[in-house]
Amino acid sequence: MAIDEPIQYTEFGEGDRPVVLLHGLFGGPENWREIVEDFNDEYRFFALQFPIDHGLDRRHTDFNAIDQLTDYVENFFDELHLDKAVLCGNSLGGLVAVDFCLRNSDRVEKLVLTGSAGLFEHALSGGKYPRAEPEFIRERVQEIFYDASMATDELVEEVVRVLADRKYVRFLIRIARATQERNVKDELSQIDLPTLIIWGKDDQITPPFVAQEFSDGIRNSQLVYIDKCGHAPPLERPREFSRILEKFLKTSLPACPSRN
Repeated sequence: MAIDEPIQYTEFGEGDRPVVLLHGLFGGPENWREIVEDFNDEYRFFALQFPIDHGLDRRHTDFNAIDQLTDYVENFFDELHLDKAVLCGNSLGGLVAVDFCLRNSDRVEKLVLTGSAGLFEHALSGGKYPRAEPEFIRERVQEIFYDASMATDELVEEVVRVLADRKYVRFLIRIARATQERNVKDELSQIDLPTLIIWGKDDQITPPFVAQEFSDGIRNSQLVYIDKCGHAPPLERPREFSRILEKFLKTSLPACPSRN
């Protein structure tokens, strides 16, 4: 079942080498802005906005399984006439990237996973119903990062605002449960693509042993840890993340279709 919404994305770069970026549960296209600024004009980045953001009248019953988000990515590839692209996902986006590869390996040139869901993750709420209380939210947000100062007042206030919408919270819980239910461990051996696994060495949500399990399961993979980094390397360590990613992308990639 596909999510019937217009596809939203932010485009960075003017190059002809496509890289599709998939964010996590509380993320968005802006999560990738700092890393793409480090790349030259060879690349063209597409940062998708999953149809799970706050602002619409989202009902929790509208979401049933992760494959709805995979459908959304497929529709994006079709809409932009992308035959092949590098696919990069963080957290929930990593799980969707894996699911997409299992369905469409012929459309993915390379795979990049960072703090990916799909094997094991600690729930940010600690198993409790998320409360829209500043101190509770600050503690949860700080768990995402190695550097607690990344949980700024502005970020905490935004999460508090969003979680004050009880209907939306039920929607998020539905997605979180679907994420936990989609375990890809037994399917990783089906992925035969050059794969880069970039992981925060201090990730508390998907700890480092999860990265090793991904690496063990995907035979054509390389694993790189980033020191003093948590669950969102593109946000917390963008310079180092982009340096590692660019090295991985140096080999020839397929060209983007014409914009005309």
